[in-house]
Amino acid sequence: MTPLRPDQREAAADTLAAAFLDDPLLELLAPEPSRRPSVGRWFFRTHVDYGLRWGRVWAAGDVAAVSVWLPPGIRFDPLRSLRVGMGAFPFRVGWRPMGRVIGIAPALERLHRSVRGPHWYLMTLGTRPSRQGEGLGSAVLTAGTAQADVDAVPCYLETSTQRAIDFYLRHGFEVMGREDVQGHVLYGLVRPARQPAGVRVDRGRTAESGGTR
Repeated sequence: MTPLRPDQREAAADTLAAAFLDDPLLELLAPEPSRRPSVGRWFFRTHVDYGLRWGRVWAAGDVAAVSVWLPPGIRFDPLRSLRVGMGAFPFRVGWRPMGRVIGIAPALERLHRSVRGPHWYLMTLGTRPSRQGEGLGSAVLTAGTAQADVDAVPCYLETSTQRAIDFYLRHGFEVMGREDVQGHVLYGLVRPARQPAGVRVDRGRTAESGGTR
């Protein structure tokens, strides 16, 4: 497990696109299955580039698993997203899919409020289907959570599949909230700080989610 090199960004985008091929988010971006691989590669390339510029990107198994993390104080904001090519969104993906993605932004923001104060944000994590089960996803996840432990702050992420929830629960995350959006359910998960750091996690949302999907 190593930091991703800039010359590996295309391989990282390919890995994430393959990992999320059947994910509800990619279905929103590209309802036509034939378009998902190309749309996914472009979409996740922007995430990788964002992480390389303002966060940390970890890779394992010859880039067969990738995680993109943003450190405390850094969010995925519109101005920075333009600098990594997101301005091409309507031309690469389409105006209607762009509207669907914009439509889920308020739900994402509400979920993100389940963690307050400094925290590490896991933007995305994926493993190539052919390499799943080898511990590579756990390796690139642990790279980020280990840094959060050094900083004594929580970690936060969103996901939309039960399989992903089960994976993160095994690594100490807790389901803190859920949102129903466009026929899908999004969940916000938090891994509490391992040391006191003056960060308050809003556990009131646990009752809303019930801790399961």
